[in-house]
Amino acid sequence: MSKDKTVTIGCKLPNGLLLEVGKKNVQINGANSSQVVGGHGLTYDVDAELWQVWLKQNADRDVVKNGFVFAHDKAVNAKAEAKEKTDTKTGQEPIDPNAKNNGVETAKD
Repeated sequence: MSKDKTVTIGCKLPNGLLLEVGKKNVQINGANSSQVVGGHGLTYDVDAELWQVWLKQNADRDVVKNGFVFAHDKAVNAKAEAKEKTDTKTGQEPIDPNAKNNGVETAKD
């Protein structure tokens, strides 16, 4: 895989994602990383061919189908998509300590 073409990947999962293709792998930043836009961790300069192969191999996974991970050849476009998807929920968001009950109810006898 060549490094000539690269992409910037956005990932909404808290701990990111490990892209594995053959013997190659790349750790993708998640929402808990230091490079966050719109709740998405950004990873720059990922080999575009590796991304395309991984994407094809994982096209049926919810993380791809629901748009929790995406890539663009220009970082500005990845940042724009991340901002557009700020309100997208993965179901892995932290509990809001100020929310009433946080969906937890007292057990009934």
